[in-house]
This record gives sequence, structure tokens and C-alpha cells, in this order.
Amino acid sequence: MSSITLKTIASFVILVLSQVFIFNQMNLLGYINPMLYVLFLVHYRFDQNQTLFIFIGFLLGFFIDFMSQTGGAHIIASLSASFFRPFIIRNAFGITAELPKSFQSDSRVLNKIVFLLFFIPLHHLIYFIVVYFSWDAFSLILKSTALTAFFSLLLIVIISSLFKSTK
Repeated sequence: MSSITLKTIASFVILVLSQVFIFNQMNLLGYINPMLYVLFLVHYRFDQNQTLFIFIGFLLGFFIDFMSQTGGAHIIASLSASFFRPFIIRNAFGITAELPKSFQSDSRVLNKIVFLLFFIPLHHLIYFIVVYFSWDAFSLILKSTALTAFFSLLLIVIISSLFKSTK
């Protein structure tokens, strides 16, 4: 196995375990649990096979749901975000521009911010729509999405800046 594959597997396992055992136990402001596992979907290399990425997104959601004993909301949100990621990448980094190989290898800060501002709220919105699944909870879905996305985004930006690629 290559070192990139081993790093990918290690980050997958570490993010799943930290999400289940640390971040699912947090209750910021009483009910907000940051979703750090989205970091895996953000940092997965852009130039890899998209079909494999969607399958890995399914596995990521499956393990989070299985270990958290939730009803499949993480699977649906991760699969949907994995499916829409190429569209978000093209819109954030430009269609005609040369796409970076990974999120970490790109130096365009504004493009990274645009990517994160679309990707993370999309994932969270899908998650909370599935969790609440009611028109009566529309304002609760929007509030939960906004607050959880804010704290998740903040956490992902902090962790991403701590582990910048040296290449």
C-alpha cells in the first residue's frame, strides 16, 4: 500500500472514532454537536476516482450511524455531499482553471473558503432535513444547520490550519 492510502485509512479511522467518542458527546449551547468527520470529505484528494469517493462517503456515514446508533441520516448526508462535491469544486475553484490535486495543496484562500461555505452547510442541511423530516420543523432545521455548520466550519478551519501540507 502506498503512503497516501495509509494516511487516508488512518484519517478515516481517526475521524470516525473522534466523531463518535468526542464530538457526539459535546453539547455546545445545549444541543450543537460539531461534525468533524466532514473534514475527511473535504480533504479527500480532488483527483481521485469519484465512484470510489462516493462509496467511501457511504462507508463514512455508515460507520458514524452504526456507532452512534442513528437512523441513517449521516449516510444520506455523506452520500449526498460526496455526490455534489465535484459540482461544488467546479464552482468554487472555477471551471476553466486548473483544479488543485487536493484541498490542502491549493494556495487560493478565497476559493477554499467558498468551497467550505457551500460544502459544509449542504451536508448539514441534508442531515437535519433527514433527522427532523417535517415541514413543521423548518425553522428548527435552518437554525440547527446554521449553528452546527458554523461550529463545524470553525473547527475544520482550525484543524486544517494545524495540519497544513508541507508539499
